[in-house]
Order: sequence, then C-alpha cells, then structure tokens
Amino acid sequence: MKAAELKNKGIKFTLGSKEYELKLNMNTFCELEEIYGELSTAFEDLQKMKMKAVRALIYAAVKTEDETLTLKQVGEQLELKDLERLGTAINEALNQAMPEADENLGE
Repeated sequence: MKAAELKNKGIKFTLGSKEYELKLNMNTFCELEEIYGELSTAFEDLQKMKMKAVRALIYAAVKTEDETLTLKQVGEQLELKDLERLGTAINEALNQAMPEADENLGE
C-alpha cells in the first residue's frame, strides 16, 4: 500500500470528555509503528483486540490532534466498557482509510 492510497477520512469518537476523530492516515500509522516497531504486529494484535494494541491505536490517532497527551493518559481514559464501541470505530476507520479494491485496477 502506498501512502497516496490512504484516504483522509475519520470516525468521530469520545475519549474522556473530549471528542476526537479516529483518522487513520500516514501520521497515525507512523506513530503506531513507532510504538510497536512493526505495523504488521500492531495489526495482528488489533485483530485479536489486545488491550495494548487498542490503546496504542487510539493514542496514535488522538496524538495527531493533541500532541500533549501521553500513551498513559490515553490508557487512563479508556474503560473496558469502551472496547466494543472502540473496536467498531477502529474497524470503520480502517475501512474508510483504505483504498477501494477497484481503485487500483488498471495500475
């Protein structure tokens, strides 16, 4: 996947008392890679809904809007009851960020 193929769309979600946009763009993926070392490992853990992966992705997404937040602060604001809602938002954001299958036809 090329950086130019990422769509710049996001999903609104609330963390604590503030609304953010879960936008999966190059900055989000770079931040996630910095936390995990390998994006493939992060995505494998996200598919398994591992807590560390969910926290890392949410952090990577909100950091693009609020540079002052830390990974630990994001984790403190996440609650177990949020996991299903965030899992849905993550899947929706991933679907919106990735190029359509037929967009690459003819290349």
